[in-house]
Amino acid sequence: MNKKITIQFILLILLIILSIGFYNKYFFDKEIENKGTTLKLDEKKKQPAGKEKDESNIIENLKYTSKDLLGNTYIVEAVSAKFFDKSFGDETFDKDALSRQVIGVENNIRLSDVRAKIIQKNNDIIYIKSKIADYDKVSNNTIFKINASVQYQEQKIDANIIKLDFLKNYIEILENVHYINENTSIFADKVEIDLINKKLKISMREQKDKVFITSKY
Repeated sequence: MNKKITIQFILLILLIILSIGFYNKYFFDKEIENKGTTLKLDEKKKQPAGKEKDESNIIENLKYTSKDLLGNTYIVEAVSAKFFDKSFGDETFDKDALSRQVIGVENNIRLSDVRAKIIQKNNDIIYIKSKIADYDKVSNNTIFKINASVQYQEQKIDANIIKLDFLKNYIEILENVHYINENTSIFADKVEIDLINKKLKISMREQKDKVFITSKY
C-alpha cells in the first residue's frame, strides 16, 4: 500500500515539473516576445510625433515688409523660417513659440536662405543675402550669417556676419570682410555703413593692423 502511494506521489511530482517546463517554453517566452514587440511599436509611434512637433514650427516662403519714418522700405524673404527663444540660446527652439507668437510675446525668427532689400526714399536699393539670419519682428533688426553679402550699386561686401539696425539705419559688417567695387578690392575686419548720411567706414579691430587694399586703373 505504501509502495503504491509512493509511486503515485512521484508521478504527481513529475507531472508538476513537466507542466512548469511546458508553460515556460510555450507561454512565458511568447509573453516576453509580445512585450518586446509592443515596445518597438511604441517607439515607432513616438518618432513621427516628435517629427510633427518640429515641423509644426516651420514656416515656408516667408516674407515681411516694413517701412520706417524716413520712408525707407525693408523687405526680407526666406525659403523657410522657425520661431525660437533667445533666452534658451541660438540653437534652442521654444516648443511654445507659435502660441506665444499669437499674443505678441515671441518675435524672434530664424530664417534660412535669406534675401532682403532696403528700398530708400530716393529709390536706391541695398541688397542683402545670407544662408541664415535672425530676425526680430518688433524692431526689424536682423543678423545675417554664413555667406553673407551686401550689394549697393557697383559696390559689394562679403563677410561672415552682417548686422542691420533698422531703427538706426545702420549696418555693421564683421569677420572676413571683403569690399569690392569697380576698381578696388579691400580686405578688413569691419565695415560700418550709415544709411542716413551715406557714409562708409572701413577699419581693423587692432589699430596696429592695416587694411589691405588693391586697385586697378
